[in-house]
Amino acid sequence: MLHKLALTKALVVLALLMFLAGCERRNPLRIGLNIWPGYEFLYLAQELGYYKEEGVDVQLVDFSSLADARRSFERGQIDGLGTTIVEVVLAGENSADPLKIVSVVDYSNGADVIIAKPGLSDLKALKGSKVGVELGSICVYVLARALESAGMTMADIVPVSKDQASMGADLRAGLLDAVVTYPPTSTELLRERTGEVIFSTAQIPREVVDVIAVGETAIKSRPKDVAALLRAFYRAQDYLAKHPAEALRIMSAREGVTPEEFSISLTDGMRMLSASDQALYLREGRIKPIVAGTIDVLRQNRLIIQPKPEHTYYTDFFTTEAR
Repeated sequence: MLHKLALTKALVVLALLMFLAGCERRNPLRIGLNIWPGYEFLYLAQELGYYKEEGVDVQLVDFSSLADARRSFERGQIDGLGTTIVEVVLAGENSADPLKIVSVVDYSNGADVIIAKPGLSDLKALKGSKVGVELGSICVYVLARALESAGMTMADIVPVSKDQASMGADLRAGLLDAVVTYPPTSTELLRERTGEVIFSTAQIPREVVDVIAVGETAIKSRPKDVAALLRAFYRAQDYLAKHPAEALRIMSAREGVTPEEFSISLTDGMRMLSASDQALYLREGRIKPIVAGTIDVLRQNRLIIQPKPEHTYYTDFFTTEAR
């Protein structure tokens, strides 16, 4: 009788352990996703079933702004995100779990812009104006660099905290004099001639870099899942090259623009980087001076206090593991 009881208990414990192990396997890798052409390949990979094929359960979580996605990571609600170097550095000051760049997605070369209402033809005309900007995000960096180029600072304007979903409407309504924005919001505003571009990242080439970043905890505990995520992402890039019409249809629909407009946004104003580019940036160090420059601008504008060394914000581990 005692032998049977002991056996029963052992079977119950074994079943419980198997159940818990199963729960662990089913826990998705949560990735924050903000509207931006370069990040849409994460969504395309999901639509094409690539995550399942690569053996990883990925949950894409939508956010209306880069700052919201960053704060969600800092609260432990997501494991990683499509973002920029600015948010990675900012998270380093606000999160116990270091956020590390695992892939360099693209760099902006004109896609991030400042659009001003008619009558404001240059940056100096912004003095005293209300400028819509996502605070705590790359938009602050773009605005700071733009003002610097005109011999101005943040003190010369009135920054108004807005997300991309609302700033377009406020510019149309005359509640803002200018906005710091990017596709698809910029595409819509320029299409309807709501304003004109008075500054773009073409004037600060290769400074604004978009990345996929994952928390160090997830990198250490789930490296195979992170590698699978990146393989699916790169496969989605390859799908665009082989099936452009279908890929553009899927990605443009989510952003609310035409396939033609989405295609232009991928080539005019930004440069996508492939899996083969990653070693150059993450292993050979091309990204290091870009991170250093970002840190300098954020420090000068008092957005960070104690940044870490440049190399701690990225890892080259997946330059081979993701292939």
